[in-house]
Amino acid sequence: MPSYLITGASRGLGLSFAKELLQDPANKVIATARNTAGAAGLQGLAAQYPRDRLVLLDLDVTKDNSIENLAAEIDTVLPDGLDNLISNAGLNPQPLASFEDLDLASFEEELVFSIISTVKLLRALLPSVKKGNDKKILVLSSVLGSIETAYHMPGLSNPYSVAKASLNMLIRKWSATLKNDGITTILVHPGWVKTTEVGDAIKPWMDKYAPNMLRDATIKDNGSFFNYDGNLMAW
Repeated sequence: MPSYLITGASRGLGLSFAKELLQDPANKVIATARNTAGAAGLQGLAAQYPRDRLVLLDLDVTKDNSIENLAAEIDTVLPDGLDNLISNAGLNPQPLASFEDLDLASFEEELVFSIISTVKLLRALLPSVKKGNDKKILVLSSVLGSIETAYHMPGLSNPYSVAKASLNMLIRKWSATLKNDGITTILVHPGWVKTTEVGDAIKPWMDKYAPNMLRDATIKDNGSFFNYDGNLMAW
């Protein structure tokens, strides 16, 4: 039974990933959120699926002890390792702020959330991924993190764009060494979303592409930045 761990699964893209993956009875999903008990969407899924198909675990990626606790719980829930990790976390609190006017404290928080928290999460879960069969990591990024296209989108989500560009470099470089452990790591731009932060997924993409994105990825795709339709994105 392939296993999938999804961060930020209380709503939006993360919740949509969980719903789609659970449609396949062969999959086991571990859905995480800061407060799974208070996440109506996740609780609705928990009422539909038994614990051998869906496990809800609390995770605050900004807190070291929360990440450590998750890693320990994963060792118990998945003693044979984690097959697929979907890192889905992002903040976009200043979508229209210019560099002259953006709040620097908020900008710093966004950078820590997107970069440092991702490093801590992957570090903690890599031992489990290395034990898994599929050994795949999908990190949600954005076209706004593309340096090549940035010049043509001035003023749009400036701090978010910087955070995502940094995330892209992090994963691009790290994937080159993770490949030595047989791990396939990819970045994906999910398409434009409806709300702030990660938002609600575009349904046609979720229905057609999301369930297959990790399944179809192979080691030759390692380190790639994909558009939601499977085509490569410009760095």
